[in-house]
Formats: sequence, structure tokens, C-alpha cells
Amino acid sequence: MRRYPDTETKGTGIGSYSDMLEFLLKRKGVDYENVYFKLSTDEGYMKCLRQGFIEPPLVLKKKDCQLYHATDELCCMAFPRIKGKKVVTFHHVSKSREGESPFLLTTWRMAAKRAVKYSDAIIAVSQQTKNELVEQLGADPEKVFVLEHTIDTIFRDLGKPRDKIIGFVGTLIERKNVSAGIRAFKRFTEMPSTDGYRLVICGDGPMKDKLVSLSESLGVADRVDFISKLGKEELLDFYNRMDVFANTSMHEGLGLTALEAQACGTPVVFFRDAEIPKEATKHFVPSEGEEEFAQNMYRLVTDDSYRRSVTDGASFGLDSEEYSKELFKIYSKVLGREFP
Repeated sequence: MRRYPDTETKGTGIGSYSDMLEFLLKRKGVDYENVYFKLSTDEGYMKCLRQGFIEPPLVLKKKDCQLYHATDELCCMAFPRIKGKKVVTFHHVSKSREGESPFLLTTWRMAAKRAVKYSDAIIAVSQQTKNELVEQLGADPEKVFVLEHTIDTIFRDLGKPRDKIIGFVGTLIERKNVSAGIRAFKRFTEMPSTDGYRLVICGDGPMKDKLVSLSESLGVADRVDFISKLGKEELLDFYNRMDVFANTSMHEGLGLTALEAQACGTPVVFFRDAEIPKEATKHFVPSEGEEEFAQNMYRLVTDDSYRRSVTDGASFGLDSEEYSKELFKIYSKVLGREFP
């Protein structure tokens, strides 16, 4: 049970996760089937309603599967009507509106409650997410399993020259706190020998117009670029051209794009008080505020030995073989027999 596949130029972390699960099942020779949910309103509310909430439950009602795996909690609205064992993966726990519309948060809360109530096992991408599920949604800790993402092997250090880019990749919503990154970049540009550096923000979302206006009001609009719709190969190239990844987010279940950048040899700066799992930020550079965020970016682009101390040996997560073993252990526990 997953969202419709990403297009080449419109990818998401949840889409990558769903693709990865499909790859693992294929590799193991498991008989499986996809049921797709459209859970965004980018093509209108009616299409979202029909393909996200009406058609999938009708399809599922006709299925006779031993195990259903919802690759994110928004696919769980139909859980009460599904027979068979059910597993769901939570990528993070929403605490407030993440966009302009209250529709998504309301829907998320309904789906999340059903996911917690009707699932036989819950996969949390971090210990922090497990804690939030237990504390905020009342999940039974005995049925919540922490299983960190594996990073797509396409993301690796190509050894290319860096292009004086401070980069960000993510959805432009309040939680991502990109405005703080723009203000920190303004401070960065006032430091010696930073001519030619640009802040490149990759993503779309309801905050974009406000972020463009902020860059204009701060006088750095000519050094801030907004881009989007990068395919995986283009994203690989982008990560490898960055000098620094500015991870400004204040709350993440894991924060996949920063980890992808790290896998490409790019140092990551983040805010120390952000609610991001410690296992994810192990090799990130912590900052107390926007001024220190700017100073850390500056040190990383001017001090090669310090940069190497941050990037050398930085890694995260399980490889795909280890991940599949842990995942199939959870399936086995739910089914009461060895899987597959």
C-alpha cells in the first residue's frame, strides 16, 4: 500500500522508501502486489478523494493477502476494513500544519490514529519517532520496531570539484525553517572571501513566495536560487557540487535529504535544538543559532582540515541486505512464521 510512484523529476523520501521495499521483495522472490493511493491535491481535490480514499479501499476489499504493508501512515485509512495482518511505516509524527491547508493535518491525524489502532506492527524510522508515537498517539511500545532507512546506493561521493554552493533540498513548508537558512546565508555573505557563493534551494511548497520575498528584503536575492524537479542523477550531481548542506529543519523523523548529501561527501550544518534523531545527526555540525550556523558554514568552506574531520568516515544506516533481514524478521513476527 503506497503512494503513486514518483516521476523522474518529482521524488520524495517516502517514494524512495516504497521503491526500496519493492526492490527487496523482488530480490527475495516474494509474490506481492501494489495498491496505489494518491494523497496530494496537486491535481485537484476530487482526484485526491477518488484515488486516495474511494478507489483503494474497494480494490483492497477484493484482496486476500496474508500481509499488508502501508509504506506511510496516510495509506492506512482503509485499515479497519482490511482482513489479514497489517504493518505500517511512520516516517515522522506531525505536530502542526505543514502547509497552507488544514486538510492535510486533519487527514493525517485520522489516518495516524487508524494506523496505530489497527496495525499489528509499526516500523518507526528512528527511536525519536517511536517515542513520539508512544507519547503522542498512544502506540503500544511492544509493537513499534525501530528500523533506520538504508540510503540509496546511487548517492555517493564522486570526487568532483565543489561549486561554491550552500545547498538545501526539501519541501518548502514551515517545519523546514528555510527562512533561517536564508538569514544565516546573509550573515555568511558578509564574511571575508565569500564572493561567488550562492544559496541554492531545491524544492517546492507553500512557503516559496515568502522565501523569495525574504531573500529580496535581505538584499541577497541575486545570490539565492530556487530550483526544483531534479531527477536522481541530477540530485546526485547537485549534492556533489555543494560545499555545505544547510539542514535548517526543526523537526524530522530522520531527514533523508541531509543524509543523502552526507553520503555524497557534503558536510551538513544543523540547529542543535532541532528535533532530529541523534543517530541521524552524529556527523552533522551543530549550531546554537543563525549566527553560529553562518560561522560553521564559513569554517567548512575555508578550513580544509576541519572539513575533512567532519566528512571522513561519515555514514548512516544499514545496507539493503541488512535492512531486508531486519524487515523480514518483523514480517515473521507478525505472521507467526518465517517470512518469506
